[in-house]
Amino acid sequence: MRSAQRFIPAVLAMAFWATNFAFSPVVLDAVGAIQLTGSRWFIAIIVLIPLALLTEKVSRALIVGEWKIHVVQALLGYVGYTLLLYFALGVTSPVTASVLVALNPATIAIAARFVLHENMSVNSIVGIAISIVGALVVVFGGGITGGIAFSYGDVLLLIATVLWTAYSMLAPRVKTPPITATAVQATISAIIMVPFMALDIAWGNTAWFTMDGFDWLGVLWIGLIPSAGAYFLWNISSTWIGPTRTGAFLNIIPVFTALFVVAFGGTVTPTQVLGGALVLLGVSYANRTAKAVK
Repeated sequence: MRSAQRFIPAVLAMAFWATNFAFSPVVLDAVGAIQLTGSRWFIAIIVLIPLALLTEKVSRALIVGEWKIHVVQALLGYVGYTLLLYFALGVTSPVTASVLVALNPATIAIAARFVLHENMSVNSIVGIAISIVGALVVVFGGGITGGIAFSYGDVLLLIATVLWTAYSMLAPRVKTPPITATAVQATISAIIMVPFMALDIAWGNTAWFTMDGFDWLGVLWIGLIPSAGAYFLWNISSTWIGPTRTGAFLNIIPVFTALFVVAFGGTVTPTQVLGGALVLLGVSYANRTAKAVK
């Protein structure tokens, strides 16, 4: 049981992140990608900073000593990844986006083989190949019609996958405890976004003055649940079971996303179901065989 409990943070993180895919398109229509990216980190640090101070009480010297890696991780996993995801969700369905992001276990495993020198069995390679085929089915399946469809949103998501992989490779090098690391990187990200948010407003985005209560609730949710909550749980899981095994759980995000989409009246196409199933099968198989090797 103790062994199973070590995977709880990873599963919860994926469920939290799935709400970002399912709910953010509505909020994006109201505020736009730049404002949502910045506001989610400002909201997140309201929770994360007090939590870090109360629970971990990390010395300032440790944080300052790792400031370079915190900045790089903030740029990769908090600013870059999030901006690309939100711009992509403007033209790509939540389920398609979640399936493409579920490729991260494959890219993380491949990167870990060369960067962290982790072993990769033949079965792991087969599982990764299956997951990639599943992603291609979703991207090129064209939904129910069967025609080939590939948007620039899909390209943005693939780039976001690369950024998240790089972020994950740096995670084991961070000595700062997970809550504090998340708080520090979220704070850096919020500061980085300030000039971009200001320019966005100067160029005519007046959303903050016209939003209704539902929109504000959506922004608050995204700042607390898939931001503060999910990133904190991801860092805990990376510490407990490692980045590769944590990354393998990303394959269940499409499952949670599809459930949320359907629950709120949306639709899921047969192509998305087939491709998502292949991704789930492939990454699960790769992760199971990887654990057997260990």
